[in-house]
Amino acid sequence: MTKTPFALAAALAISMGSFALAQQGQSSRTGNQSGAIGASERAAGSQQHQQMQQSEEKKFIEHVSSGNNFEIQLSQFVEQHSQDQQVKQLAQRLAQDHQQAEQQLKQVAQKMNVNLSDQLMPPQQAELQALQKKQGAELDRAFIFCNAGDHYKDVMIYSWAAKAAQDAQLKQYCEQTLPKLRQHLQQVDQVAEAVLGVNEAQTAGERIPGETNTGANTNRPGSTSGTQTPGSTSGTSGTSGSTSGTGIRSR
Repeated sequence: MTKTPFALAAALAISMGSFALAQQGQSSRTGNQSGAIGASERAAGSQQHQQMQQSEEKKFIEHVSSGNNFEIQLSQFVEQHSQDQQVKQLAQRLAQDHQQAEQQLKQVAQKMNVNLSDQLMPPQQAELQALQKKQGAELDRAFIFCNAGDHYKDVMIYSWAAKAAQDAQLKQYCEQTLPKLRQHLQQVDQVAEAVLGVNEAQTAGERIPGETNTGANTNRPGSTSGTQTPGSTSGTSGTSGSTSGTGIRSR
């Protein structure tokens, strides 16, 4: 049967409408697919960032542990071989505090699935061997200088790590360790002044933002009172003197 012009027009309209609906559906599916891909990429990027952060924090813990063990072994050696009573007392105090800090760190490491070893990393092992070759007043000076520099750096490192760490337990460890690190810096300065006649260690410690001058002589020449705050390591955390390539650094 021959279609009228109206019937032809209607058939064409229906055909065009179906085509438009099909195009609209395809466009909608394409948009949904693009949105899903974008969300997937963002999720993958976030997961990768989280994995990198966790890896850095695990490396930080390893370096902190090596620093703790360095301080323990060095302090025990100095306590046995130094002839100066004040140096011996300082060494004993540092060894005890670092042993306590290491035990606390091991609890954090266990929960973060980090295996720790009492073996020192190569830089700490080499430094320890070099210091163990010294005797008498030379050993005392080396011990004081080592701890002055290490604790100054550790306070900064732990202060930063306490803010930057994503793991709540690691953050708490750094926050709890900081006061002891600052106390160690003051104690090292007191021994340095008594034994060597210098007090620059405390002067440097007082210049760290966020630290308050507690128990220090604010009238010392060249010393300024101030406030101090990433702190690892050394005081009780043991990151004395080395940097990790992780962005969170330690001994």
